[in-house]
Amino acid sequence: MSGGSGEWYVLVERMSASSSDSSWSLDKKLHVDGGREQALARAEELSRSYPKDHMGGETEWGYLVFRTSETSWLLEISHEYWSEHWDRPMTFTKHVRISVAQLVASKEIPPAEPPAAKKGKLRRALGRD
Repeated sequence: MSGGSGEWYVLVERMSASSSDSSWSLDKKLHVDGGREQALARAEELSRSYPKDHMGGETEWGYLVFRTSETSWLLEISHEYWSEHWDRPMTFTKHVRISVAQLVASKEIPPAEPPAAKKGKLRRALGRD
């Protein structure tokens, strides 16, 4: 992880939904140069541009942007399509959470080490212990 504590970030979380469970996962960590005010401005800008920038393609998306606190936004992004199976319109909805956070602690990930050589019957038989 680059940088140190005290730095400001905009965090983007996306809801992953399955038929039985929904959970949030961190999609992006955007470092913001400057302080809290710059991070708040970047997060608000992102909350309004996210639907247009990240839900591209041929599909037309509608969206709602909610400011849920001074430092958080919830986006509901939807599109309607015709289901040939059900012979009616259906709505597909995604949720995105955008928040401002200050990094308060960090520690580098320790490097992975290769496992120790295994000592087995074949290795002993071949004298490779």
